Amino acid sequence: MRQSLTFAAVAAAACVLLVAMARVSGVLLLPLLLVLLLGLGYVTVEIVTGPPSSYPRFASGTFERTESTAVSLSETTPCESCTDWTGPGERRTTHREFVFLGVPLVRLSTTQTVRCAVCADPLAAIEEQERDGIDRALDRER
Repeated sequence: MRQSLTFAAVAAAACVLLVAMARVSGVLLLPLLLVLLLGLGYVTVEIVTGPPSSYPRFASGTFERTESTAVSLSETTPCESCTDWTGPGERRTTHREFVFLGVPLVRLSTTQTVRCAVCADPLAAIEEQERDGIDRALDRER
């Protein structure tokens, strides 16, 4: 929330500064208004007709979202944490995006990681309370 308020304050200050510059020169006013209307129009169309966003409606700033896909580990795609190459796994794709009013405008970076079932969520793999998923994985290797 704090990041959204900071971005909104900076955006408002930039708009006020540009409008003040446009009033002085008179030349920047028309292009500035055109860009502002086109930008808000794009965001409005995305909000109304686009797919549901994974971000809150009033989110603005830089955010990350993660997508998970089930994969089968192999020698070409081993677990990046424990280097296990057999069994089920999970590929996590993390997108870092610039968001305005809940609409992702620019993808800043994308990273992918492959994890085995134990490393992806060690607490979910617990069947016995005194042993965790990593202990059971070590027992299977023996």
